[in-house]
Amino acid sequence: MSFPYQKKPRQNLSLDLSQPIVIKPPKRTALKHINSVCLPAAKSTNSSTVPMTSHLTYTNHNLSSSPTANQNTLCHPAAYDTPMTTDSPVTSQHAAKMVMTMEVANRISSSSESEEDGEGWLLLNERSKPWPEADHSEDTRAHVVGELHDTERNYVDNLNFLLTKYQKTLKTPEYSAMVDASLVDDIFFQVPEIYAYHERFLEELKRRIESRDASICVADIFLQLVNDPGLRESYTTFTNNLKTAHEAAKVAAQAKHTFRHFLVAREREHHGKLDLKALLIKPVQRLPQYELLLKRLLKHTSRDHPDHPLLTEAIGVVQQLASRINAVEQEAVQHEEQQLHLKELENIIEGLVGLVQPDRTFLRHDLVTMHPGPVTRKERCLFLFSDLLVITAIKRRSGTIRKGLSLPYTLLSSLESNKFKLFKFIPLDDLEIARSRDESVKKLVREMETLQEDLKTLQYISKLSKTLRCPRGPLEESVQEMLAQVQKQLAERHGADSQLMELELTITTQESMENLTFMFRSAEKRAMWEEAFNDAKHKLAMSADRRPPPEFLSALPIRKTRAGLQFTCATATLGLNAHNLKDVWVCNSDGYVGQVCVLSLQPDPTVACCNGVCNARILSIASIPAAPQPDSSDDDEDEEIPVDEEIRRRRSESLPPEMGTDDTDNQQPTMWLGTEDGFIHVYNCSDTIRIKKNKFKFQPGSPVHCIIHLDNRVFASLANGDIIVYRRDASGGWNVADRQVISISTAAAPVTRMMAVAGKLWCAAMNTVRVLNTVSLQVEHSFVVGGENGRGVSCMVSAGHGVWVSVHNSAAVRLYHAATYECLCEVNVAPAVTKMLAGCDDIIRQHKAACLRVTSLLACKDLLWVGTSAGVIITVPLPHLAHNTHRVQAPLNMVGIPYGHTGHVRFLTSVELTPEPRTSRLKGHGRYSFKSRDHLHHQPGTAAPAKLLVISGGDGYEDFRSSGMSELAGRDDSTNHLLLWQV
Repeated sequence: MSFPYQKKPRQNLSLDLSQPIVIKPPKRTALKHINSVCLPAAKSTNSSTVPMTSHLTYTNHNLSSSPTANQNTLCHPAAYDTPMTTDSPVTSQHAAKMVMTMEVANRISSSSESEEDGEGWLLLNERSKPWPEADHSEDTRAHVVGELHDTERNYVDNLNFLLTKYQKTLKTPEYSAMVDASLVDDIFFQVPEIYAYHERFLEELKRRIESRDASICVADIFLQLVNDPGLRESYTTFTNNLKTAHEAAKVAAQAKHTFRHFLVAREREHHGKLDLKALLIKPVQRLPQYELLLKRLLKHTSRDHPDHPLLTEAIGVVQQLASRINAVEQEAVQHEEQQLHLKELENIIEGLVGLVQPDRTFLRHDLVTMHPGPVTRKERCLFLFSDLLVITAIKRRSGTIRKGLSLPYTLLSSLESNKFKLFKFIPLDDLEIARSRDESVKKLVREMETLQEDLKTLQYISKLSKTLRCPRGPLEESVQEMLAQVQKQLAERHGADSQLMELELTITTQESMENLTFMFRSAEKRAMWEEAFNDAKHKLAMSADRRPPPEFLSALPIRKTRAGLQFTCATATLGLNAHNLKDVWVCNSDGYVGQVCVLSLQPDPTVACCNGVCNARILSIASIPAAPQPDSSDDDEDEEIPVDEEIRRRRSESLPPEMGTDDTDNQQPTMWLGTEDGFIHVYNCSDTIRIKKNKFKFQPGSPVHCIIHLDNRVFASLANGDIIVYRRDASGGWNVADRQVISISTAAAPVTRMMAVAGKLWCAAMNTVRVLNTVSLQVEHSFVVGGENGRGVSCMVSAGHGVWVSVHNSAAVRLYHAATYECLCEVNVAPAVTKMLAGCDDIIRQHKAACLRVTSLLACKDLLWVGTSAGVIITVPLPHLAHNTHRVQAPLNMVGIPYGHTGHVRFLTSVELTPEPRTSRLKGHGRYSFKSRDHLHHQPGTAAPAKLLVISGGDGYEDFRSSGMSELAGRDDSTNHLLLWQV
């Protein structure tokens, strides 16, 4: 048995011209051919042809890319082992001399080659070692292993150059003013992580080669590298961020000429004269290079070699990873195209802003007609997006649109002849198809296709019958009769087809439930739109489970000015402060004094002021919008409100006419506070509580449990069982003297909770919910919640077609359908709360579990927030409900938030963090009384989803992940805290 590194005895050279001749170039020549393997064209120019009649196989031996090569060109297997033929004859003596010359050159180059030119080659062919006694495959395998080491070292050097000469240098004080540190992190995102992985791999690979093992294996360490989840994630995110990195570097170079000079200097300093873009593309090119090297290594590895099965596995893993990264690249390209389409549509649709969002995609557009009245007919265009429906008015375009748009051709043809103006935009969560006609459409289409085929056949028979020479009267009569029947059936189907072209959408919000009817151009288009709409709704419901969890921001302590002060209620203002943001009014009471703390969100959430407003407990608070602008126009083009006028109007003060105010004061939003001593205090939203008193107050005559604004009226429930209705007078002020009293219940069971649901008012008195029709002011339905006698309703919150209800002294929350009043499901939060309390003291945990109950509810951004008496807050994903949903079958996943309160969660509320756009066009919703959740989740005229701040108020603050472990635990248990999350 021969040792692989023993010198081979000299052998006589003989050539068999019937077989391909393999010629190995000298080592230095092989290393000079690094540039040719990634570019087939370069290979053909750098290779020297040998005139022979038979095929000569030329094997390249290195995979590094040339400094002058196109960095976007990926390696291809065709660059290797390419046979070259010529027509010139060659003798065996000439070929033998050629082989001998090449072999001698190989030996000479192995002794003269420097470490810089090929360290991996020298490690395998040191001059001091005897000439290996190995066959051709083993010798070629050693070459490939050397190439793997050389290319890996070159790759690691390039990554190191990026880190040391670019990233670290730009973060030094000398260069910090050149480019912002965050921009530097964007440019070199994941490069340090990738460098760390490959540096360790290179060290292990070098150690294996230096060991001079006869059966050297490299596939195992390669598998260890590519199977690492961290490496996979680093390559994926790097590829996904690559375009962002290039754009960030481009923006920085355009902004600072010093940065451009810095890039030029670093390019000159690099040994291959590669610029930043060429270096950043290296990780993307590296994986295809791995695949090609491993395939060559496998080709020259015998089946009995221990590395053979591992190489096969490694090739599959690399291919899988490369496919994953290619998919990421394709997704990035598609996402970029979608964002470009959204931007172009936003520029085309007049009055629409905020359309470009990362998670939004454009699906389709359709020209339809709308019938707002019994006679009128208006042309509309429906733009369907993944989460939004935009309805626009259409006008014929006199000129031509600008060229160069990337929108689909079918849309461009419509854009060339029409102008589009925003009419409505509606979140898909608020929309449902009233009646599905999909099966009817399919059946009708099949029948019409059959009748059309029969009509053509009969017409052909009639034509053929005229060629008959025998008497054909009876035949023609039969054919004409059948033709008349088929044409009659087709006419009937066409009449039914016009009905199937109609689509009715139901819009459900807290304020109303209304229908919009559209007529499509054909039944097929209506069916296709319905299918796309249902698919978008389904994907939107599924995506809610993949959204990131709420981000906890901070815990804000509210120091007590009096002992015993506790939070009672809170809500956000509708008016804007000096920073174009909304404030949050938080009410405290101790039974003797009512206090209001104003939470300002600019620059950071802070308590602006905290002052007493009355000598009683504040039981309820509501933000009341300003008087609506009169709408005297019935035209499609809705009247626009100037932005400055709108903001000024929302900031001004509001007073009723009897208090001596002018008309402009009545057009401002106000805050209404209901107290335990039977008063309602009215403040302007922009008032500073510290220096201003209430605008006015009036006494309904009984403690005010709840205040709700609905349909331009204010409903106030009293402790005596009545509901007071306040209306505006002709000038827009509140006529508090001419109020209307509705007797809903009694003093023994007063209405303690009210909620606007689909345009109706749900009134909870003890364990009974009465549904009040706000037009007739009559109770049209009532039902008992859960059948638990003696347990009154404690909280209610509405979300789409569902209403979540909790009762006193219970840890369960029930979901009722807004239209059918059926109980769809029941959720018990006790298991989730118990899990969060696992780290607490045993006595505290047992006490909180024994008296556990739901104390507050909030529906926000597809999540139901449940506050409990234990201080734990639970989130539950809101299920997708339709108008015909009878039961929620899928279990709801309850998730406990690690941050909560030591005591009860007193309230949950939310406020928008997005500033009011000064440049956006503010417009109403036309003649339709429908008002979507735009005023809650969208600024008027903008389709951008607002960032929300969820606020919980309660006793103390606790991190349940480390309950009882901190020395400061329990110090602030009696201090009221506001906890803030961003969603």
